[in-house]
Amino acid sequence: MEEQERINLIKNAVLASQGFTNKAVESFIEEVKTEEVIGENGLFGISKLDIQDEVQFLGTDVAEEIDEEDQDIGVSDQMKGVYK
Repeated sequence: MEEQERINLIKNAVLASQGFTNKAVESFIEEVKTEEVIGENGLFGISKLDIQDEVQFLGTDVAEEIDEEDQDIGVSDQMKGVYK
């Protein structure tokens, strides 16, 4: 590696460690963050059924009962050995 290449490599490493990025990196980060937001919140509109489902709990301290949380998840014999 030539001297100038080594200098550029070190310079880029230092800048990256200090939080300085180039446009390509910023664009990539923006795309990843956008995907995360869409994945968490979705892009679909809210239906009347969704609103009715949530309205029933307004003004109360009662949370909606979620059956899935009460169900037991089966664990194989192999996995039981891991947790013992």
